[in-house]
Amino acid sequence: MSERRTKILFEDEILIARCDEEALELIHTTVIPRWDNLGITGQLFALLRHPNKNRTLACGHNLVTDPGDEFYAARAAIEQPADNRFTNGAAPAFDGILELGTAGTAPAKTHDRSDISAYVTSSQKAMDGTYPQTNDGDADNPGTVGVDIVTYRVSYTTGEANNGAIDRAFITNPSPAASEPLLSYGTITSFAKTSSDTLKFFWNQRMNGV
Repeated sequence: MSERRTKILFEDEILIARCDEEALELIHTTVIPRWDNLGITGQLFALLRHPNKNRTLACGHNLVTDPGDEFYAARAAIEQPADNRFTNGAAPAFDGILELGTAGTAPAKTHDRSDISAYVTSSQKAMDGTYPQTNDGDADNPGTVGVDIVTYRVSYTTGEANNGAIDRAFITNPSPAASEPLLSYGTITSFAKTSSDTLKFFWNQRMNGV
């Protein structure tokens, strides 16, 4: 008599059953907990400093892409991320860059660099020296910081990334191709950076296990 095992899914519960030609016999019932809610939430902050010492702050929201999820999972397991993405492939030390944009589709998990349709000239830049880091000690960071929050920071000089309508940012690999994977992609309140302004860009990501 042929036999097979099957799983019958009822919301939080999986019934593991044995089936044959004549009967469906329940042999084991196990309540399988759903995936705990593990999320990575975040904040984007563009802090402009003007020549008169006044400052302007633009804010936005974070989305970690599918490759970003894979990156964090690999790093938690002390494994090298697929294709060495966002790392130099050696230590592996993080070597992702920040890039700014002015147009594109709304951020989504599957998006790559091709979903940004207009980039800001001279905005591709590596993270500042000690970044990314947890529990950021920079007093200029306007967001929440802590031991469960990783901060990426990039600083732009007056001659870099000048544009009148910056409204998005993303973290990707150095020297990115047109369809390069993204670690994170977020939109931000549109702002202008002139050749008189410096810019500190903070990207805070909180690990939320509940």
